[in-house]
Order: sequence, then C-alpha cells, then structure tokens
Amino acid sequence: MRADLLPTIGPKPIRPLLVASGKGGVGTSVTASLVALTAVERGERVLLVDATEGAGMIHQLFGLRPERSLWQLYSTRVHPNEVVLSVTDQFSVVAGGSSAGAEPPQDDQRRRNALSRIGERYAEYDVVVIDGGSRLDTLSAVAELVDARLLLVTSADRFALAANYAVVKAIGERMSDIDRFVLVNRHADSVAADASTFLSDACAHFLSRTVRFVGALPDDTCLQAAIGAGMSLQDALDGSPAAIAMRGILPRFVPAPLGALAVGSGAVVSPLLRRWS
Repeated sequence: MRADLLPTIGPKPIRPLLVASGKGGVGTSVTASLVALTAVERGERVLLVDATEGAGMIHQLFGLRPERSLWQLYSTRVHPNEVVLSVTDQFSVVAGGSSAGAEPPQDDQRRRNALSRIGERYAEYDVVVIDGGSRLDTLSAVAELVDARLLLVTSADRFALAANYAVVKAIGERMSDIDRFVLVNRHADSVAADASTFLSDACAHFLSRTVRFVGALPDDTCLQAAIGAGMSLQDALDGSPAAIAMRGILPRFVPAPLGALAVGSGAVVSPLLRRWS
C-alpha cells in the first residue's frame, strides 16, 4: 500500500506493529496482548487484531465471545464494525482464527481482502497491534498491505532463531525497508542478549538486514498457569514479572506520543489496568 494511501491520525500515518515469529508456541499472542495493554495504560487508544489462522487465542485471553471475526471480512456482507469488540473506551479487539465459526482464508485473495477491510478502522486508534502468528503468507500479506513495523518474538533455542531468520529473509524480499525488532520471551536478560546477538548478526551478515534487540520477557510461570486455568489476561496480571518488564520495553519500539505521561508520573491509568500497580 502506498504511503499516501495509509490511514492517518493528524499528520502522521498509522504504522501497525506486526507481532510475529517463525516458530509457533513462543508466545506471540500473549506478547501482542501485553504490548496492547501497556499502550492502553499509557493512555493511548489501541486496536488489537488477531490475524492468526489457527484456533485464534486473543479473544480467549480476554474472555470475549465474538459473533464475528477477522476472516469473515473477506465477504462484503460482513462490515468491519461487526468484528471490532470494545473492551473499554480505549481498547478494542478483533478476534481471529476460527472463532465465531470463521474458516481460515482459502486463498491469498480472501486473506488480503479481510486484512485490507479491517485496515479501514486503523485511523481511529493511536496504536494498532496485529498478532500475525507464524504463518508466512499471513505475515507477508500484512507487511505488503500496510507500512508495518515487525516485532519478532523468539525463544533462545537455535530452531526458533533460525525460523525467525527465515521470516526476516522472506519479508525482506518484499519489504526491504520495514523496521525490525526482536524480543526474546521466557528468558533472563543474559540469555536473551546472546540469542538476539546470534539472530541480529546472522541477518546483518547474510541478509544485510538490521534487527534491533528491544529486551526480554522473563519466564512468568504464574501468568502461564493462570491463563492455562482459564483466567482472563487482565485478571492474571497482578504482580506479573512479564507485564512489569513490558512497561520498560515498550518505549523502545512503540514510542509514547508527544505529551503522554509515563505511568508513575501522574498519568491516569485505565480502570482495566489498575490492578497492575
């Protein structure tokens, strides 16, 4: 999509953040949700889109029961307004996967139709976060349709790092100027730094692509257990080390808008997130 056609708020185009990984199971959905909630906490209007093509996890994390979901937008009989679920005045979610009886896109045209039509809503928000999962055709479609930034989520094992290298290579062949960041999930800072250096050096040496390390989320077993027990993400965040870490990491790849106040400096915290403190 040409830059002059991108939806805008004021003078600047909205640049969605595509959260992705080359390997499934590393936590893209939880990471994307933490990004969204932290931006809400800063006072921003946020849209969180589940663009995964499996079962779809985002709506489950928030205890939502969608009647419509993203992949039904390939048909013009479904309006984008029907798939946007308001969690609070500041925060909305679009369910994905097979939720609400949707079928995964049967071809790339349907995939692009749905992604293009939900893009009609982006201008209403300050931050748009897209959970792209690990399916390469979905990631490529998002990267080509909007001027996205890419946040790669990885673990420290070499298979995950190699899979994320493949994502950088594939997307780079289509979008060479995309901003790329990497976040290492469920690891301590020292292990995460070594893993990110391995990935960044490989991408720089063999692909001439820059991948910037933004930080690590610690292994948060209590959060994982709470989610596994069916607790909503909002209710599971009390004292969560991963949530606390995301507060420090977010400004490195989603800068706060001018005039925004950091939490703890007088900002008004959304009722959704008061339990974080």
